[in-house]
Amino acid sequence: MRLLDGLLVVALLGASSAAVADDVKPSPSDARPSMPFTGTATMQDDRSLVLHLRLTGDGKEINDTLIYKSTDRGYDNVLRHLGGLRPGDTKSFSPWKD
Repeated sequence: MRLLDGLLVVALLGASSAAVADDVKPSPSDARPSMPFTGTATMQDDRSLVLHLRLTGDGKEINDTLIYKSTDRGYDNVLRHLGGLRPGDTKSFSPWKD
């Protein structure tokens, strides 16, 4: 019986860890294969990109911000999808997938 109890505890811990992991947002410094949001992007004087997220890909309202520094791995990908920006420029963007 103790082995069975131990397996049940391990299974429950694994399930709760998976649920917590799903709630964690990916770091913008990670390469992002897609951008499932609609919003606006602004390039700052230091060339960082500030993305103001307004809608999810399925149309739900959201109010969040992502900042990509020029040294972040996903920066070039985001800038390419925006069609380029210069410091001070702001552009709207739609969801995309790579």
